[in-house]
Amino acid sequence: MMMATAGTPVREVRFPMDDKLYTEKMLQDGSELLYLKKRFNEKKTKEQLDWLLACIRDSTLIVPLLPISHKPDLCEDDDGKRYLPAFSQTQQIPPDYGEEFDLTPMVFLSCVELARSMSDVVGIALDPFTDVMVLEHDLIEAVLRIPSRRFPDKK
Repeated sequence: MMMATAGTPVREVRFPMDDKLYTEKMLQDGSELLYLKKRFNEKKTKEQLDWLLACIRDSTLIVPLLPISHKPDLCEDDDGKRYLPAFSQTQQIPPDYGEEFDLTPMVFLSCVELARSMSDVVGIALDPFTDVMVLEHDLIEAVLRIPSRRFPDKK
């Protein structure tokens, strides 16, 4: 999978990790998702993973679609596995790459449905050009089983 060497700096979270404070504001620009991804990569604890997966589940991601056909671009790893690229924020998209596509915001569930609609796609590559996190279908299923912290009354 193509990855850049430099990523966008991640700001420190200002909110305690508390379900009662998990709000739209925390998710609006993708910075919390980046923060939680960085924090998990540093600490590798179950608690960090739970928060990261819950944030992904409730996030709106950016998916590059071809302008006329609205088909998604795909990325491929060194083993030939294909993934739907999705980005936590526009700053994670290289400018020359982003100029070629319609950058379409999608809730995570819509990203999953799009990835599942293509038989040759094995998952979602989150931020594939910076600090990539690969979500293959088995991990996606685990994410979908997590109750929403953003909308606690919805499944």
